[in-house]
Amino acid sequence: KKQLRKAKQLFRKLTMTAYQAAITSDGSSGNDAVWDDLEKMNDDIELLCDKLSAMELGSLSDALGGANAVEDDGDGICVEALVEVKQCAVETAAGAERQSLLAIKQRNQARKEAAEKQRELKAAKASSPWSKEELAALAKAVKKYPPGGSNRWDAIALFVNNLCKLAEPRTKEECIEKYNQVASSAAPPTDSTNSVADDKDAEDGATSEAWTEEQDAQLQEMLRKYPADMDKNERWKAIANGIDGKSKKECVQRFKAIREAVRQGKK
Repeated sequence: KKQLRKAKQLFRKLTMTAYQAAITSDGSSGNDAVWDDLEKMNDDIELLCDKLSAMELGSLSDALGGANAVEDDGDGICVEALVEVKQCAVETAAGAERQSLLAIKQRNQARKEAAEKQRELKAAKASSPWSKEELAALAKAVKKYPPGGSNRWDAIALFVNNLCKLAEPRTKEECIEKYNQVASSAAPPTDSTNSVADDKDAEDGATSEAWTEEQDAQLQEMLRKYPADMDKNERWKAIANGIDGKSKKECVQRFKAIREAVRQGKK
C-alpha cells in the first residue's frame, strides 16, 4: 500500500508538471495541451490512480520523466508523454486492453536494457589498461593538438585510435582521464618555480582535481598573457585568477606536469 501511495503521488506530480508545461503563459491551452482544462485531466489521472497498479503507474511516470524530472524543477519532463497517459485513460475507461501502457512498458524496458549495456561497456573499457603503444600515441597527440584548438580531445582520441588500430577505440573521455592521471603522477622537476609551489598560504590547502579541457586552455592563455620575466609569485597569482576553480599551487603543479609529460613524449 505504501508503494502504491508513493507511485500515485509521483504520477500526480509529474502529470501536473507536464500539463503546466504544455499550456501557454496566459493560461490558455497551447498546441501541446492534451486536455482542454485541468478538471478533465484530473478526472483521467484519478481514474488511472484508482485502476492501475504501482508498477503500471511507475511505467507512466518513467515515460513522463521519472522522479528526476520532479527534483530538477521539471527540466526533464516529457510533455509528449501526456498523449500516452490520456490514451491509457481512454482505454481504461472503456475497459479495453491497455495497448498504450504495454507499449510504454516495452519502450521503458528497452531503454533500461540499452542503458545497462552502455554501463557494462563503459566498465569493461575502464578496466582495460593502456598499453605502452597507446600511451606513446597519447603523448604525441597531446603535443600535436595543443590546448585551444577546436574539438581538441576528439582529435586526440581519433589520432590514438588510428595510430594503434584498436579493436575497441578509446573515447575522448578516456583520453582526458588517462592524460590527467599521467600529468598528475609526473615527477615535478626541481627548478626555481618550486618556491612558488611551496608557498604556505590558504591556497595550499586546495585539493588537486582533474583538469578540464577548458581549464587547460585557460592555463595556456594565462601563460601567454603573463610572461616569465614577471615576479614569479605575482605571475602565478595572476595566472590562477584567470582559471576557474584552480589555486596558484595547482596551476604551478599543472604547468610542471604538462612540461614533464611533453618531455617524456619526446623520448
